[in-house]
Amino acid sequence: MKKEIQAIRLANFRQLIKEAGNISKLAHLCGYKKPVYFYQINAQKEKPNGQTMGIGNAMARKLEAGMNKPEGWLSQEHHSTPKTNFASASNEKSGLHTITLAWTGASGMPYGMRLLEVLLGMGHTVYLVYSQAAQVVAQQELDFALPSSPQAARETLCQKFQCKPEQLHVFGSQEWFAPIASGNATADAMIVCPASMGSIAAIAHGTADTLLERAADVAIKERRPLILVPREAPLSALHLENLLKLAQLGCTILPPAAGFYNKPQSVDDMVDFVVARILDQLRLPHQLMPQWGG
Repeated sequence: MKKEIQAIRLANFRQLIKEAGNISKLAHLCGYKKPVYFYQINAQKEKPNGQTMGIGNAMARKLEAGMNKPEGWLSQEHHSTPKTNFASASNEKSGLHTITLAWTGASGMPYGMRLLEVLLGMGHTVYLVYSQAAQVVAQQELDFALPSSPQAARETLCQKFQCKPEQLHVFGSQEWFAPIASGNATADAMIVCPASMGSIAAIAHGTADTLLERAADVAIKERRPLILVPREAPLSALHLENLLKLAQLGCTILPPAAGFYNKPQSVDDMVDFVVARILDQLRLPHQLMPQWGG
């Protein structure tokens, strides 16, 4: 019976994650300063005794109170569709079905990770490619161990974001037979977030030495939307020249500059501001933040 209750609580816990927007936001809303234990529960991490991390009665009450649920809600089965803070994408309306997402070694991995979460939540198919330096940044900024193996990364991220395996395809940096390496199978749009100045320079000069650079080169030559989120400060004249060159080629240059008119209450709110601007450029409907004048 106890095992059955834990299974119900886990399912409802994951529903609360979707309602809150992400694990960090859920932890914040429920009075937890650090979301580490929440991540462990979601990943069903094993304890030394072989049992998986569970949700006790005290935590259940805090989750219910923080998310305005009646007492006992977490231990009951529910079949209603959970609310999320991003709208389901109308793929037919936007014309975007498959999106390439690239992570480089620039600081700003929270933007890239949140963007992946939202795109998958919208139902898009995502082609993900990242550099070795991005693995270092993911560990440094998010305490997230991003596997080197594309297959392991796919499994880890699908579990993290509870998406269908067919929605996410992860490719190695030298995987030249990946669809995004060719113009006849390119994705509908590409986003490099965060984008290092090294990657910006390589894309601007068409070197295409890695799959990430080649995918961006393909997006430019096929005249597909390419959004670059450069994370560097200050910018040198060389950086500006490369960014100008890419802008003149039709790329969207979108620095991760959070606004404050929406009165952000947390770092997550500031991250969502930037992610919302990226989605706006792709004409993808969302509810990450209210529209100006709305």
